[in-house]
Amino acid sequence: MEFFREFFFTMIVFVIGYLIFKYDIFKKISQGGTVDKDFKSCYILKYPNRVEFHNKGEMYLIDFDNFFELNPKLKGKVKVIERPLLDGTSHDAILKEIEIRKEIRAQSNEDSKES
Repeated sequence: MEFFREFFFTMIVFVIGYLIFKYDIFKKISQGGTVDKDFKSCYILKYPNRVEFHNKGEMYLIDFDNFFELNPKLKGKVKVIERPLLDGTSHDAILKEIEIRKEIRAQSNEDSKES
């Protein structure tokens, strides 16, 4: 009976180890919701009516002045991109804004990979 218990626990350990390495669980946990230490891939899009903080594909609405009051060390590290007010009634303006956002995202990803 003792043999079956040891065999069962051994199999559970191997199955858990297999799942951890197959799905790379540690990498997913380390990348989820944390800010980069060097802030290379982080940027702020500042519109006249709203401010967006972009980090690792996630977007957060923030208060610009309050953000830098709470995080004074980030003042020169996070890239701030001023954008004009978006015309939501024009289909072409929306498509152009989407293309510009894709370019900004690609550029910030390239900057973070170079370092």
